[in-house]
Amino acid sequence: MVLLIAALGGYGLYVLQAAGGFVVEVYDRPLMAINYGRAASLDFAEMDKEVMRREAAGTDRERAAIDAKIDHLGKLFNEDLAVAAARSLHDDEQGALGQIHDLVARWNELRREPWAVYSRDLGPLAAKIVERFDVLAELATGHSFVQRRRVVSDVEFFQYTSAGALLLALLLAAGITLVLGRRIIRPLREAATIADRIAAGELQAPIPSGGQDETGMLLRSMTVMQQNIREMVEREQAQRRSAQNRLAEALENSREAVVLVDAEDRIVIANSQLANFFPQLAPQLQSGMRFTEAFRQAAELVGPAASDHGWDASAGPYLPLERELPLADGRWLRISRSPLRDGGFFLLISDFSDVKEREERLTDARRAAEAASEAKGTFLANMSHELRTPLNAIIGFSEVMAGEVLGELNPSYVQYAKDIRQSGGHLLDIISSVLDLSKSEAGKLKLSDQMLDLNEIIGASVTMMRDQCARAKQTLFAVVPPEPIAVRGDAAKLRQVVLNLLSNSAKFTDAGGTITVSAAATERAAVVRVTDNGIGMSLEQIPIALAAFGQVDSRLARRYEGTGLGLPLSKAIIELHGGTITIDSTPGKGTCVTVTLPRRSADADAAAA
Repeated sequence: MVLLIAALGGYGLYVLQAAGGFVVEVYDRPLMAINYGRAASLDFAEMDKEVMRREAAGTDRERAAIDAKIDHLGKLFNEDLAVAAARSLHDDEQGALGQIHDLVARWNELRREPWAVYSRDLGPLAAKIVERFDVLAELATGHSFVQRRRVVSDVEFFQYTSAGALLLALLLAAGITLVLGRRIIRPLREAATIADRIAAGELQAPIPSGGQDETGMLLRSMTVMQQNIREMVEREQAQRRSAQNRLAEALENSREAVVLVDAEDRIVIANSQLANFFPQLAPQLQSGMRFTEAFRQAAELVGPAASDHGWDASAGPYLPLERELPLADGRWLRISRSPLRDGGFFLLISDFSDVKEREERLTDARRAAEAASEAKGTFLANMSHELRTPLNAIIGFSEVMAGEVLGELNPSYVQYAKDIRQSGGHLLDIISSVLDLSKSEAGKLKLSDQMLDLNEIIGASVTMMRDQCARAKQTLFAVVPPEPIAVRGDAAKLRQVVLNLLSNSAKFTDAGGTITVSAAATERAAVVRVTDNGIGMSLEQIPIALAAFGQVDSRLARRYEGTGLGLPLSKAIIELHGGTITIDSTPGKGTCVTVTLPRRSADADAAAA
């Protein structure tokens, strides 16, 4: 069959190649010869027309232009005539081309002679050239018709031979098919029948022995396959029995109770741990018992604790996926249900009394911590109130004495009074900060909600800090946009935040340093940055600075004083405004604190009001 296909394919390729040659011989060469002959004839006609124009030209300039065009046309004429000569295969065509070439050469010589006259010398010669072109076309056309008849005869020959070869190949293929059917198909049909019997489970079905051909090899392979299938089935059965034994052993040794219930609400598997959880129910627990009945009895044994926690054993297959159940002896059970595709479910019951005990201890600890925090807040609020009353009196009387309202005092006493007022004011600020921080932690710090200009708050804060920075020989800059930055919030609290940040920068910046406060705004947020070139902080020190009463330098002999409440209170105030505060600092290079406040739309402002 392969040889037949190869022979037919080779003969087909030969026919295709011959057909390509026919196309070239019949169409390509004659048509190309005729086309290029006509192109050369047209080129010569253009040249002849230009010669007549030259004879009528009045100036040398016009004649020179016509000569150049005639030369160009002569070049095209020679090229087209050369192609026509290359495509012409017959001697008479070549003879006509040679005559044309000689006549055109003579015509070119005459047109360059000054005494030549077109009507007398060039015209008759041009007529002869045109005549020879017509002769060339007739010769090429006649040869093309002759070649076409020959090609038609060859094509008919190829048709007959192709049909004969195809018929011969079909006959040979039919004969080979009959032989193969008797030698191969019948044994293969028998082998297929045996394979179907093996697939149906008849692993002992006899397989006949074959000969030395391919069918015999197939039958021997089937014998080996049958033996391998028997071994694989036996090995799989042994593995299944082993897996079932391991699974049963694992379920039996599990610390959790495992129950498998089928779609008909009957217990299929229940390990011994279930009996340990419900000892009174152990005699009734057996394979085939209805699950709803078993757990109804379990709920009765547990008593009121089951119903107190929403346990309804009569729900059967509709039990919740997760349920916690307290036992009468103080233990807690967690029951998890996993549905199965066949309609049943898998129940896992575990003792998590230790987890429940830890949860209760954590709950008690949380309650104690909440009570301690509430007590701390109450204590701080009361102490702040008790300290504020005498401090206000001390500050008031010190202001009266420093102002010498009731008479002159010793200058030293006046200075003492000023010191008392300053110290009292500082202590009052600390108490106010402690109280505000305590209120923020307890969620009781209240803010006024009003529309305000952030530029005004920054300007007022800079004015209050300018003298302090001047005394410390520090430069304070304020960079704000010319247009107002409208935000909503508590003006006093936001001013307190800006003052705290400026005070921190002034405290931790040496003499000659620079402090810059800037503001910017977008449609959604307003940003305030306080930047200095002071001592800075490391990445590990930033969380300490943001913690209440946190001191980066906690030594008794530390260089910078303070309570550590400024940054935590500022952070709490900004977060109450819905904003954020971030710190970017490098030791020895300075610190940049960025405050971001949200800007709300008019609709949101109306809703907030």
